[in-house]
Amino acid sequence: MNGIRLWHFAQASLGIVQWVGIAILLNPIIIERTSSGALLGQVMALIGGAGLLAPLIGGMADRYCCHRLLQRMALFIHFIALLILYFAETTAAIYWTVGILIGIGSVALLVLNPTFVIASSKNQNDEGRGLASLYQCQFFGVVVTGLLISIADFYHVPSDDQLLILMSLVIIVLCLVSVCPPPSIETDKSYVEGADRKSGNVATSQQGAAPWFLFLLAVFFSMFLSSNLMELGPLLIKEVYQVNIGNSALGMAISAIISIFMLESAGRWMQRSGPFKVWYAAQVIYLVVGTLFWLTAGNDVHAFVPIALLVLLMQAMSWNDMIIPSIAGRLSPNSPALTQGLLMLCMAGGFGVGAMLAGLSIDKFGYASVFTLSLIGIIIALLCIGLLTLSTQKKRRTISAS
Repeated sequence: MNGIRLWHFAQASLGIVQWVGIAILLNPIIIERTSSGALLGQVMALIGGAGLLAPLIGGMADRYCCHRLLQRMALFIHFIALLILYFAETTAAIYWTVGILIGIGSVALLVLNPTFVIASSKNQNDEGRGLASLYQCQFFGVVVTGLLISIADFYHVPSDDQLLILMSLVIIVLCLVSVCPPPSIETDKSYVEGADRKSGNVATSQQGAAPWFLFLLAVFFSMFLSSNLMELGPLLIKEVYQVNIGNSALGMAISAIISIFMLESAGRWMQRSGPFKVWYAAQVIYLVVGTLFWLTAGNDVHAFVPIALLVLLMQAMSWNDMIIPSIAGRLSPNSPALTQGLLMLCMAGGFGVGAMLAGLSIDKFGYASVFTLSLIGIIIALLCIGLLTLSTQKKRRTISAS
């Protein structure tokens, strides 16, 4: 975790709330209290639907230079969402509110945190190192939260009281970021510097809008797999493979420990070869995991198998989430935070649409049907990546010929 900064722990709130909180507590709580897969899908869709605000958040941060303020507000919104969930009963509107607040907080952090790193990086080495340490902090949050929830589950602490653990951790993160804030961003300067960095790479600076659009489309459809199998993963494993939720929490914590070290390798790979190869590798792992989940669903397999697949998926997600802000910065013609906002719009849109379809599919076809939906999503994403690669190579040949 070289080069880590205390403000990087703002990303830990995503590990606490978006990864462990939703997967281990929010989803099971909704099912236990309401027995409605449709409501679960609606809440997840609202979390993803908050991505519609991502370009607005990014544009506002760039326009008014309020990146730091919005980052602290996002952390506070995460806390308020958990507080409301703690007192929620069975009214659908309460869970909708929780979903919206979690979504807004997560979207703002996913837009702003990479922006701080990318805008302040002087070269590809700084960028790779900064993004790696940022996402290592995210998985540090997953480790701590997953272990605490696993211990609480072992001692039969009610899920409502487990929410108190998450609230305490988010408050600690908010205090850390308030004491040690990220570097300020001068939007005009950072945008010019970003444009200068891009201009050094002719293949990306002159390739037009097609690769940017195909990249966003690939991100949208890949979220069908990553969001459904990660956020719904512990619930799916419980219902399809009869694996206890506490074991899934422990598996997520172990996986997060692995991710902390694997992100270091991914960051170094990016420094040597750029971000695209790392992204391609993550998508191939998505395909492998999605296919194996689809093949084993409904079969009598050892509990280790689905947990191992979940661990492997988390490694691919950690690489994917770390690397796509850098790719967006290379392909997009927009200002820094707006670029990350547009990226988040597609990420959250894929998350929301995928979750809504998953919820409807659970009610109509059962839990195992989510694996089919996820596999279809990653296949479409890989087709988009193939077109993106062809488009980029064609443009490079054109530029070389000229």
